[in-house]
Amino acid sequence: MTIRILAIVSLSMFLMASSCKEDDPTPEYKIKDRVKEYNDVEKDSIESYMQTHYYTLDAQYNVTVDTIDPAGSQTSIWDDPNLQTLHVKDPKVDNLVYDLYYIPFRTGDNKQIHKMDKVLVAYKGWLLNNEVFDERIDNLPIWFDLSKVIKAWQEVIPNFKDGTYTDNGDGTFNFTGYGAGMLITPSGLGYYELMQNKIPAYSPLIFSFKSLVDDDDIDNDNVKNIDEDLNQDGDIFNDDTDKDKIPNIYDSDDDGDGVLTKDEDANGDGDPTNDDSDGDGTPDYLDPDTH
Repeated sequence: MTIRILAIVSLSMFLMASSCKEDDPTPEYKIKDRVKEYNDVEKDSIESYMQTHYYTLDAQYNVTVDTIDPAGSQTSIWDDPNLQTLHVKDPKVDNLVYDLYYIPFRTGDNKQIHKMDKVLVAYKGWLLNNEVFDERIDNLPIWFDLSKVIKAWQEVIPNFKDGTYTDNGDGTFNFTGYGAGMLITPSGLGYYELMQNKIPAYSPLIFSFKSLVDDDDIDNDNVKNIDEDLNQDGDIFNDDTDKDKIPNIYDSDDDGDGVLTKDEDANGDGDPTNDDSDGDGTPDYLDPDTH
């Protein structure tokens, strides 16, 4: 699988209408009401799944989920003492708030992850029927730009830290101290009406994940991703100082003066954000008049 499984994408909707004549009008595809879909359908189905299933972990925090045996003594996901609930507003409906659940198996030991960062992850995703729709195992992790993935990931992953790694010199790496957890999200914070490969429309999703490495400077300009959001509105795509249609977070020359941002470090402390050579209140790396 590729990164598109977790990226928010725009797809054309094709309706199967083999019974329609050529001159028949195209049937209208009606997207379900988000409030009713969550409150009347998905909320109960998610809670029922959590109440009737439990999970086990191996030494590497790999997750196995199974149905509770009524005669057994397993603790349900719903009753797990580590279960956390985030209340997240629907990005399209003002009066709709979702319960987004996650369980931190371990939060991680190294660097706090931000929702604008890029994270190397291993993960597995499955549906409420326990059918796995995608997986990237430990030895084949993948980088995810959190600004481009589904909202459930944007909300949960920043509650974790990354780990550290050692290069074995043979093309393999050892990861330690990483974060690991599981999240359960309604479709409104996932793909909702969009069908994704093995994911049907309107599907709540469950993911287990490991936050192996965090990249907090995507364009390697010595300005952290969080600091590239100049207007602090939480949207990194509307900050484009030199108006070259490349947001600052992906632009290695933010002011377009021909000098790389990382080289506009007049005091040599490795931080371009605190250098203002002409004293006009604009750091050199955002000021095309200073180099």
